[in-house]
Amino acid sequence: MPYRDGMNEAEHDAILTKASKGMDDLINWAKQTPKSKLLPKTTNWTFEACRHELNLDGAGTFDDLIALYQSSNDMAATMNYVHVDKSQVLFPLDAPGINISLRLGIFRAPLPFMRDRSATYIEYTKEFIDSLGRRGFARYIRSHSLGAVHTSYVRANIRSWGVVIVETNDPQVLHVSSTVDIDWNGNMPTWVATLMTSRRAQSIKNLAAVLRASKKLRLKRCGGCGLKPGFFTRDIQLVPCSNCANLMCTTCRSVTSTSAVRCWSCVRAISKVNTSHPIVILEQDAGNNTPHSCQHYESTRLSEKMSWLSPQNHHHHHVPAAEVTMDLSYLRSATKA
Repeated sequence: MPYRDGMNEAEHDAILTKASKGMDDLINWAKQTPKSKLLPKTTNWTFEACRHELNLDGAGTFDDLIALYQSSNDMAATMNYVHVDKSQVLFPLDAPGINISLRLGIFRAPLPFMRDRSATYIEYTKEFIDSLGRRGFARYIRSHSLGAVHTSYVRANIRSWGVVIVETNDPQVLHVSSTVDIDWNGNMPTWVATLMTSRRAQSIKNLAAVLRASKKLRLKRCGGCGLKPGFFTRDIQLVPCSNCANLMCTTCRSVTSTSAVRCWSCVRAISKVNTSHPIVILEQDAGNNTPHSCQHYESTRLSEKMSWLSPQNHHHHHVPAAEVTMDLSYLRSATKA
């Protein structure tokens, strides 16, 4: 049975089950003692784990860190390997109390003349309370195959990429654990694969600096495309969105009839809510099978002006335009010749 966006209900439930099990395993792993828990699980140098006591040192709060991990397009976080280098949502999966989506991501190669990697994956973020009553946050990423992808990329297999953040008695000190297990595939030297894996596992050590850089870039760059107005682009002004307060350039924002400025992400979110109501068909239109996109009720219709009748408007009762006569006598002379 179709569920939404071409995904059937069985596949939807399978993704939720896979994500929930992976998230539970990730949180349980973070609760364990570090002894013998950080050793590689694979022999091809694609796994690395890291535990770190993070001191925010005034760079932000626990909630700011959650917002950073939930903003997949944050430029500072992307440059510091907190997120997939470039990603977009394919299917948002609606489920009560969880934030999960199916995404397409690209990992940029660290060296020139090396092909980038791509993956379709599940991203699941969750806030929780541990057994000691401390707040926690976790993000779990795992590959989910959707068939063929663009041939210019090498398919990577994200076996597991998880981050768990737990509060301590000091609000500026957090316990952070990360695990990365990615098979980069293709003809890649071992040291390059190790470098790409290590950068993502060790990114939790730089979260305080990433928070500071993110706040600075947010005041100078567009929150949608990352554009920074320069000397030759002074006509481009960054205006805050009335919903999310992110600064947006002219291309990434929309001005409504009430002069309210909204980014396109908020516009799409609002439009989904507004279009979720059922369409009411009036009784007088019930017998009309013509698509709404083909019906025109304006007084000045092109078909009436040009004396043309189309299958879409032949049933309307209107005064026909004057018949246009054409002189075809030249055809007879041409035939005789």
